[in-house]
Amino acid sequence: MPRSHGPQRKSRHVLKKSVASRGVSFLLTEYKIGDRVVISVDPREHNTIPHKRYQGRVGIVQRIGRRTMNVGIAMGNKQKILQTKLNHVRPLVSSEAKEVDELD
Repeated sequence: MPRSHGPQRKSRHVLKKSVASRGVSFLLTEYKIGDRVVISVDPREHNTIPHKRYQGRVGIVQRIGRRTMNVGIAMGNKQKILQTKLNHVRPLVSSEAKEVDELD
């Protein structure tokens, strides 16, 4: 196998999800332009899957379409634009929001 260097190589643990993560709740999340989101690759959907180097990165929503969104990610001095489906992103939960939830 001398030519096995595809874009998903060495990503066995990144592209693995538990059984408990099934569902379509990602469709119910409302995003607005300027929201901060975390790239979380969903292995159930292979179309518009981000590269594994973006797993866990925080980006800013720049455009929202019917099925996809554009997310801007700062990589060094450059701004990368990812076009991905909604199930590959999740909203960023700030530490302040967690503290308020613990008090209630």
